[in-house]
Amino acid sequence: MSLFSDDASVISEPFLRRAFALAESGRGSVSPNPMVGCVVVRDGVVVGEGHHERVGSAHAEVNALAAAGESAKGATVYVTLEPCTHYGRTPPCTAALIKAGVSKVVIGMRDPNVDVSGGGAEILAHAGVDVEFAANEAPFRALNETWLHRLHTSRPWVRVKVALTLDGRPTLFASQRSRITGSGGSSVTMELRARATAVAVGASTLGIDNPLLTVRDDQGRGAVRQPIRVVLARTSVPSPAAKIFSADPTATRVVVSDAADARGIAALERADIPVLRYRYADGITGSLRVLSDSGIDDVLIEAGPALASAFWNARLIDELVVVHAGGMGGNAAPPLFLGGPDASAGDLVPSMRAVEAAIRADDAITVWRHRREAGATSITGRSS
Repeated sequence: MSLFSDDASVISEPFLRRAFALAESGRGSVSPNPMVGCVVVRDGVVVGEGHHERVGSAHAEVNALAAAGESAKGATVYVTLEPCTHYGRTPPCTAALIKAGVSKVVIGMRDPNVDVSGGGAEILAHAGVDVEFAANEAPFRALNETWLHRLHTSRPWVRVKVALTLDGRPTLFASQRSRITGSGGSSVTMELRARATAVAVGASTLGIDNPLLTVRDDQGRGAVRQPIRVVLARTSVPSPAAKIFSADPTATRVVVSDAADARGIAALERADIPVLRYRYADGITGSLRVLSDSGIDDVLIEAGPALASAFWNARLIDELVVVHAGGMGGNAAPPLFLGGPDASAGDLVPSMRAVEAAIRADDAITVWRHRREAGATSITGRSS
């Protein structure tokens, strides 16, 4: 999903575009389910609309049909994802659409599950409902790219955010907190957190910065929906007294390996802080798998040098957001990357390319993705 541009702008059908916007309302709340929006239209007028609001709640189609009531009979339904056919936490949406007597269903994209794909459309068509798919499913895939990624890789989509000086330094002093960016960088950080299902830091960053990792406005007021806050701590177990656990310990996760200190883990559990364990030998990939198994589709990593380097070396960064401030860190400031160069015959071999760029206040933001995945995204201009 683009950070500064509108993926829905290429959707030519206005009711599908509205369904897309509705689906977005579930971002961060429906994981591990996909975001889905639905619009019910009769005689060219919207008579009902809805979206999947949170995991375990009614699906978008059910909410939209409930809003439409009797007006759904003979109506056309626009939905971003192929309606489900199975019983899970909720009944199948295909049955609800057929029971409501809709005449046509326009679908943004097919369900990617090979055991389901086409099944919902086939059931609807067999019941006499006219079924049509959008000509371009790309924006709908972008909408749910984190869900699709987890479906195919069994690990969350990883977005890493770093703040740097003009000479590429993430801080001014080693093992000491220092502010790099201004209000522009802060606003982007809050926007990224608001989009994320989970936001994570490493144990070393927690020890230095002691962050809250919450979404707040300019006055420091917390947002209604907060991401799950995660500490990635391979062997170093954080203290239950850290600020990240102060608001709601149950909305946090501490991810540790089986080599972590048992007494430290016990202290966390006594404080009702959930602890997720993985095998030490599985490394950082193991930490991501346990997050995925706990129902997290995407995670924002606010990384210091050690964690950023570990994710880069493991090739586990799906998107990198760099916030540049307009000053120099100097020779004494530590570098961001703690490894060797990506090079061949003395030349840089870039594995990522810039896909978006913007300016917020006095700070510049660039968004990077793997070159093999970035071809369809263009660089955008200034954002205020």
